[in-house]
Amino acid sequence: MNRMAIAVFALLLAGTCVWPATAATRWNPVSDPQTISWVATDGSGTAIKGACAAFTSDIAFDPDDLANASVRVEIDTASCKTGEEEKDTYLPQATWFDVASYPVAVFSATSFSHENGNDYVADGTLTLKGVSLPVKLPFALEIKGDTAHVTGKAVINRLNFGIGSGQMATSQVAGPNVTVAIDLRATRAKSGEDAQ
Repeated sequence: MNRMAIAVFALLLAGTCVWPATAATRWNPVSDPQTISWVATDGSGTAIKGACAAFTSDIAFDPDDLANASVRVEIDTASCKTGEEEKDTYLPQATWFDVASYPVAVFSATSFSHENGNDYVADGTLTLKGVSLPVKLPFALEIKGDTAHVTGKAVINRLNFGIGSGQMATSQVAGPNVTVAIDLRATRAKSGEDAQ
């Protein structure tokens, strides 16, 4: 190996030591069936509340390193229920969530911005019932030691995702807008531990 090659090789080695790969802090959610909830309205304007109790997540987030932040949440659509037997009989059917064909809904984001104080916005994509659309999720983040608390809300139009299709695609059955709320508590993953 000539001197020039040795010099280049040495510089590359030095560079890897001076500029290590950056990895955002990873977080494990605390199990809570109300972490992901939603509010819709029926044809009379009465609120219909529900929650999606089962989900998995991969969260990497550091307020000081937004460029390397990422979130992916996979929701078990069969777990999305109102607690009212009649409504929960319809929700899994093809007209609504079509759980048999689309058992998982996904929210993912790799673009984040800091608004002010503890307020941030995730520019993500929601895939629901086979339809993928951009969704902005404003959220507040509080970190104390190794615990984090995230709260946020986003309004989506159910009709854009084919939720409540056919004869159900009318405000006389249910309002088009659904407010999805996030209330997530998580603990910092230990070094070498995979986030869940």
